[in-house]
Amino acid sequence: MRTFHKKQLPLLIGLAFSAPALMAQQATDVGRITVENRPGGLDTGLITQEETPKARSSVSREHLDRLTPSAGVFQTIELLPGVNSFSQDATGLFGGGVRVRGFSGDQMGLTINGAPVNDSGSFSVFPQEYTDTENLCETFVTQGSTDTEAPHIGASGGNIGLVTCGPKDKFGVRVAQSFGQLEYRRTFMRLDTGTFGPAAAKIYISGSRSQVNKFKGPGGADRDHVDLGAELKPTSSLSLATSVLWNESFTNNIRALTSTQIATSGRDLDFSPNPPQHLAPRAGTAQVETAPADGYYAFNNNPFRNYLWTGKAEYKVSKELQFSAEPYFWYGFGTGGSQLQTTREGNSGSLLGRGVRDINGDGDTLDTVLTYGSSLTQTYRPGATLKAKWHVADQDLVVGYWFERARHRQTGPRVRFDNSGGSASPWLDDPGAFLLRQNGTAVQARDWLTITEASSLFVQDTINLLQDKLQLQLGARQLDTKREFTNYANDGAGSGANYQVDTKYSKLLPSVGVRYQLTEQQQTFFNVAQNYRVPSNFVYSGLLSGGTFVNGVLTGATLRSPHVTPETSTNMDLGYRYQGERATASASVFLVKFKNRIARSFDPASGSLTDYNVGDSTIKGFEAESGYALGGGFSVYGSATYTRSRIDSNLQNALPPAAPEATAGKQFPDTPLWMGALALNYNAGAFYSSISAKYTGKSYSTLVNDAWMDPYTQVNLAVGYKLPSGAFFKAPEVRLNVVNLFNKEYLRINSPSGSSFTVRALGAGGSLPSYYVSAPRFASVTLRSDF
Repeated sequence: MRTFHKKQLPLLIGLAFSAPALMAQQATDVGRITVENRPGGLDTGLITQEETPKARSSVSREHLDRLTPSAGVFQTIELLPGVNSFSQDATGLFGGGVRVRGFSGDQMGLTINGAPVNDSGSFSVFPQEYTDTENLCETFVTQGSTDTEAPHIGASGGNIGLVTCGPKDKFGVRVAQSFGQLEYRRTFMRLDTGTFGPAAAKIYISGSRSQVNKFKGPGGADRDHVDLGAELKPTSSLSLATSVLWNESFTNNIRALTSTQIATSGRDLDFSPNPPQHLAPRAGTAQVETAPADGYYAFNNNPFRNYLWTGKAEYKVSKELQFSAEPYFWYGFGTGGSQLQTTREGNSGSLLGRGVRDINGDGDTLDTVLTYGSSLTQTYRPGATLKAKWHVADQDLVVGYWFERARHRQTGPRVRFDNSGGSASPWLDDPGAFLLRQNGTAVQARDWLTITEASSLFVQDTINLLQDKLQLQLGARQLDTKREFTNYANDGAGSGANYQVDTKYSKLLPSVGVRYQLTEQQQTFFNVAQNYRVPSNFVYSGLLSGGTFVNGVLTGATLRSPHVTPETSTNMDLGYRYQGERATASASVFLVKFKNRIARSFDPASGSLTDYNVGDSTIKGFEAESGYALGGGFSVYGSATYTRSRIDSNLQNALPPAAPEATAGKQFPDTPLWMGALALNYNAGAFYSSISAKYTGKSYSTLVNDAWMDPYTQVNLAVGYKLPSGAFFKAPEVRLNVVNLFNKEYLRINSPSGSSFTVRALGAGGSLPSYYVSAPRFASVTLRSDF
């Protein structure tokens, strides 16, 4: 089979973008054209006819129905302009990362039905934890500016939003079963009650179970998920809706590799299948156990459980006035990374808490023993958005208030494991199994409590002028954040005594949007908005320096001040849209000016990862997308992105005496200059198919640009057939999905949801970045039917 060459992609994208011009010419010459499919090529599911005065792209059910059913959030939007996303494997069950216009996942806001789901401490995102694609109606991206009412304190970039489908009006059952390579199995079931009762209530509940093996090394992913939704309308003026999303997964990590490891051991190098062995205990001897070089796969896990409840109440006082309340509650519990740790027993009076008790049972406290432990996080996060909408004459006014209080508990317990690899508490959720210090307290590699209280008072006025040809949108939000960080004395670096850091951040964020309707089919838009991101709670950890332990108490230590300030971005879009019968297109040029941009990187002076303000940064470029109905059942979609993201100054390391790093003028890491995508769809009666290609250009993997990832193109295929309905089966179908059709090999940097980068790979103090290797070609078959 001949492979798809990356040089062919710009030509095909060019053909896709020529569609609006061709359509205009055809309309002039032959008049109105009868279109077989949805107008403007909307049946691609990758473009909609947007009206907002800012850059925005979205995918709908037509596209979601062609994906591998377990696809993660970022896989659903990977073809959209500005989006640079990846998945650690083909199924989406192991997670992945995203950048939009160079903004990382922890700089983008992520919402589900309007509720924020970024980590409340670090703002990281975990796409495998949120929802089932069968229950999604839309995934959208605002590439540059968040919405005025967006509930975020960590979004200096745009917003990614998931909107779930509500319950159906008619009773029905849907069942889907997927099979694939690597023992991939996925079962999905959904029940809709249909409308019933005097309040026109309707409910749905669905569940899925997904399993797959890793494509390299031992281990796999195991995920259970439940969605529940309900709607009712007690009166003509009042409507109520609610949803619950519950998720539990236990995943073995895929090992990331440096370029040296790949060169010497190959891309398939992974964690060892053999559990580490303890030394035979010997009383009176200082024994030291060391971790094996390749670790152990069953001690590299990501167990996590979470649920999200959202509600919505809308009350229409009149045609002109409406009130709404949208409460939510997020809960998350889990850990990640490597659980294979070394823990040193201690003598009384010499260490924190008078040292660690005997671990291996030899009667002394002289040993260094391998243990099972990791960073554990538990979050309780209630919040709500209250809004009033008022329509008067040619104006639509929205006034609202958002608030939340997140309780973020982060610990690092340790437990024993045996020589067969059995852990005393795989989820680290059994305090009775935790290792103890001499004073009876649990051993903790970290022990933090972060209380974050956030609120936003916002107003937006949309004014329609010139007989609705001109729309002016004025917005402002006053964002206030209060963080209380408490460090309880623990065994982490710079954390040996209790201390507390209280911070407050406040910022007024204005926005202006203008949209002008040139003709019935054409419009231009302009938007400028200021976004804001407070530092992650990690900047408050490890602030103690110096001091000595006296009877288990740290004395004489100095408490440093956090060295990271909030980052601010000013985002500007200038764009054009064409919305015709056979073509829909959008293009925009953008400019982003950063102040105090934050990145997390390796500091050679301290030998640890540290958050920095890397200074000012400038992002500029353009994005374009087009959908075109070719006729005869064919439709095509294309997108193109150019992003020039430059660091404006040299990096001054936060911890002297490190010299400034030569970052001025360098391209920000993991931000390719060029990206492009193309999708060709075909629908003919019972048969449908889709082939898509995504080109990702060369991008750097260090702040000084001395290491990089080569460009690549990945091609995916979906082919389906709708079988005849019968007395029992309704709308049955079978679908084949092939991800990475031509088995393309490439690398993606190991910073899946954040801004973590190596400053430099080469020279004194350099550190090689690590990469995820591309997953090989993967095929799966899905059987689906309604009943």
